[in-house]
Amino acid sequence: MVYSENAMCAILLCSYLGIKSDASVKPLSLGEWNTLLEKLAEVKEEPGAVLQNDSSWAEKVNCPKELTERIRGLILRGGNVALELDDLGRKGIFVVTQFDENYPILLKRKLKKKMPPVLYYSGNIDLAKKIGIAVAGSRNVDEDGIAFTRRLVEKASKEKLVIYSGGAKGVDAVAEETAIKSGSAVISFIADSLLSKIKKKQVTADIISGNLLLFSDVKPDAGFSAARAMNRNKYIYASSYGAFVVSADYNKGGTWNGAMESLRNGFAKTLVWDNQNYVGNQKLIEKGCVPFDITEESIFQAITKKEEAYEQLELFHKFS
Repeated sequence: MVYSENAMCAILLCSYLGIKSDASVKPLSLGEWNTLLEKLAEVKEEPGAVLQNDSSWAEKVNCPKELTERIRGLILRGGNVALELDDLGRKGIFVVTQFDENYPILLKRKLKKKMPPVLYYSGNIDLAKKIGIAVAGSRNVDEDGIAFTRRLVEKASKEKLVIYSGGAKGVDAVAEETAIKSGSAVISFIADSLLSKIKKKQVTADIISGNLLLFSDVKPDAGFSAARAMNRNKYIYASSYGAFVVSADYNKGGTWNGAMESLRNGFAKTLVWDNQNYVGNQKLIEKGCVPFDITEESIFQAITKKEEAYEQLELFHKFS
């Protein structure tokens, strides 16, 4: 795969590819990366300018010597990164950056400076251009929540909406399985190792069939972490046209935090199952989330009351 200079700049400066765990050099933080982009833009330089052999870009933006040397160190590992990218490609994992046309458009539009510069993925990335809904909920959901999740996703699938999820146990797993069985597709932002995930037989089959797209914002061999699980919530909500919370624990857990973050930042219209027996759900509604139950109204009508469409997004897509 051929990357533009801007894309390669993002990979070299913002990823851990080609960096050993004991290495002293570290990629730029999101804040450092955005500051660099702003300074380069002020002097009308493209990000790819930092890949040049000279340091004229550093002089133009008055980059501190220590940071300039750090960036140079990151760039010098280009050969190792190229080899690792080739190796990942052979395993079915690819990279998309914020400078690429196939980067998820809603992430860029909604998150802006909070978007991950680099995403790893496995599957048909064109699925990310489709309009879909996020489905979130507890890992320890009860039978009523499971039944509701299935009905919700089956209805969404009939409307040709894809499902955005987090790949966790409970509601996520039920939503993903139901979507694929119903003939729709799933875009999942996982918090586990992408390399380990794609080795699972059913996952491989769903990717090959074109019904599953996996994303991760960290190096594919990185394992699960609670912090990553919390952080990726914004990607799930921001990628969707509307988000549905099936069950949430009150004031704790990833589902509650993800819904509250979406509510505060306007990542997506956030609807919550209006189940009187779920305390967390009722509290989210009190906070401003939209109460929801399955009716004759279409899912798409529930998330938007007027004609809205983003460029490159297709509502009606027939999955084979």
